[in-house]
Amino acid sequence: MNPLFDGKVNLHTHTYRCRHGAGNIADYMVWAEKEKFAVLGFSEHVPLPNGLLCKSRMRGELLGELWAELDEAQQKFPEISVLRALEGEYIPELMNYQKELKEIHKLDYMIASNHYMWLDGKNVQFPSVSDPAALKIIAEQSIKLMESRLGIFFAHPDLFFAYGCPWTPESKAASKDIIEAAKALKVPLEINAYGIRKQPVTASDGLIRQRYPIRQFWELVAETGGIEVVCSSDAHTPSALWRAVPEIEGWARELGLPVINERLAAEILGK
Repeated sequence: MNPLFDGKVNLHTHTYRCRHGAGNIADYMVWAEKEKFAVLGFSEHVPLPNGLLCKSRMRGELLGELWAELDEAQQKFPEISVLRALEGEYIPELMNYQKELKEIHKLDYMIASNHYMWLDGKNVQFPSVSDPAALKIIAEQSIKLMESRLGIFFAHPDLFFAYGCPWTPESKAASKDIIEAAKALKVPLEINAYGIRKQPVTASDGLIRQRYPIRQFWELVAETGGIEVVCSSDAHTPSALWRAVPEIEGWARELGLPVINERLAAEILGK
């Protein structure tokens, strides 16, 4: 652990405002104090215009009260550094919009992630099979997201396996393209604990497995070398704030992947 922080660091956290989570800022801070956190970053999904993804994204008009709650939490829990962030994603028509939010709301940082394929302005779910055409699109859009420098790390880059896509030569090739781009662009990749906490999926090859992270993906990251990683809870409920994080930290240790949570937090805080 970085000697700058005497406690845990998590940079990927959601509350009830994302519409698929639970708990407010105060609820999370109680758990953070109990779990001996030093730094906790709240990273709600970017609110999108025109009602896009409105069932799973917060409303833009709630941002003001979110920041007010974060400021109040910082005052009540001065021993924990509370950071304000948003989690954006690759939507070709909305990249500038998302980047502008960082300046408008004086964010400490942003996270970049892909939850869908984006085709003709619409979100399309990741494939449940090893579809070469879809996997090519996923790799291309992941690379464009990293090239955009939207976030300080690429969250759950292996999320496209979540709906049953198996590890095949085609999905391995897409993974390799993403990983090699991350190395070339010097973009850290996130090992995400949320997928471990979700219900397992039966992949199209018949294998019952956790949705993500995918062990083979991270073995390929290790084999490629030269890539730093962030280990995140991606908590959507206060009680999940650290659940399954020790497991993914164990993966990082076993594979020799450098974990940079503390260094990123120190850079954000100017320490």
